[in-house]
Amino acid sequence: MSIIYPMGLLAIFTLLYSSVLITGRKRAVKSGDIKPSYFKEYNNDTPPSYMQKATRQWSNLYEVPVLFYAVCAAVMALRLDDIIFTYMAYIFFGFRLLQSFIHTTYNDVYHRLLIFACGMITVLAMWVRLLLIV
Repeated sequence: MSIIYPMGLLAIFTLLYSSVLITGRKRAVKSGDIKPSYFKEYNNDTPPSYMQKATRQWSNLYEVPVLFYAVCAAVMALRLDDIIFTYMAYIFFGFRLLQSFIHTTYNDVYHRLLIFACGMITVLAMWVRLLLIV
């Protein structure tokens, strides 16, 4: 097992999630919920909630995961890749999937916050462990 696999899975998921974003935007324009001109400067209109949720979640996939990718890259560069780091990486990946599901579907703020916090704690633990063994 290698830490590269959960990294790759998260990268692939992030890129595939873009289809949710694009589909939501197309739906909003086609149904008349938003004008195509909105996408020129992202103002002068209020997008429907389904589009806003997908957009915010897509942005979330480019925020905290940067810290995840950085710690994973450091682990690989320092040749410290082991089963513990790999499991931690899969756990973080699982939390990101779950958060995306919650955010895009029923969007319970407390559930989303709990899963987000668990993901943050996982990445923090990865960084702390890395710093302790270097």
